[in-house]
Amino acid sequence: MFEKIDRYLEIFSTVIMTVTMSAATLVAFVNVVLRYVFNMSLTWAGEATSYLFIWSALFGAAYGFKIGMHLGVTILIQSLRPRVAKWVLSCSLTIILGYLICLIFWGYDFVVFNHMMGMVSVDLEISYWIIYLCVPIAMSIASYQVLLKLIKTLRVPGDQFSYDMVMKEH
Repeated sequence: MFEKIDRYLEIFSTVIMTVTMSAATLVAFVNVVLRYVFNMSLTWAGEATSYLFIWSALFGAAYGFKIGMHLGVTILIQSLRPRVAKWVLSCSLTIILGYLICLIFWGYDFVVFNHMMGMVSVDLEISYWIIYLCVPIAMSIASYQVLLKLIKTLRVPGDQFSYDMVMKEH
């Protein structure tokens, strides 16, 4: 079951990341061409590019947790004895998970606040709650990935622990 969820979240994150990064790049490129070739520009391009890059970065960060990109100073952990390395990584993952869970709740509260306020972006006229929805969604995916790494770490016997074994994609 976890493999299906994990695969779905991987596809979802990479699609969102790729589409938003591509769209941001395309909008920025078109705006530059319009500005320097035709002496005009799209008033909404800067705002759209910023929001698209934010979405891309957050979903890219969530994917980074899946592949073990953010999760530690490998040289330090690999230099420790297996039991100590397991303990250090478990503590690190627990702290990261706690922080990500806080970001989920803070992001959710921020989305609700913006929804209640009814604020919209200046140029795009999109509700801010839609723009900021990426925070709780991406941080939920990241939390799930970190939780899977933590479970995998805790399941390995201390004397058999290897950082590389745990950090490989599940």
